[in-house]
Amino acid sequence: MEQAQIRERFARWIEDTKELFALLPALLDHGQQLTAKTDHAEQQTGRLRRELGELRKELDETRKQNEQFRADKDEAAQALAKVRETVQATNQVAQKLGMMRSPFARPEAPAPAPAAQPAPHE
Repeated sequence: MEQAQIRERFARWIEDTKELFALLPALLDHGQQLTAKTDHAEQQTGRLRRELGELRKELDETRKQNEQFRADKDEAAQALAKVRETVQATNQVAQKLGMMRSPFARPEAPAPAPAAQPAPHE
């Protein structure tokens, strides 16, 4: 290779290097921005994981309460059914004994008094 070609190649290499060095600060800034975004995303992920864990615990507790409420409701329904059977049996006994009304019947409300009518004009 001739010395002129070597100089020309060397000069192009120096120019290319200058262009690359000019781009380097922007690349470094972009890298720092990406690092900051990644750090923020990792923090958000950690916070969301903690929230998810708390919500799962709360859901488990709510499910347990729901199961307990259902069991209580079923127990109350069974007790009410037994009371109803007892009332029906008592009504049957009362009818056999000749009682017209059940001892569990609600008292009837007194009939409202008839409204006073105005005297006819003669």
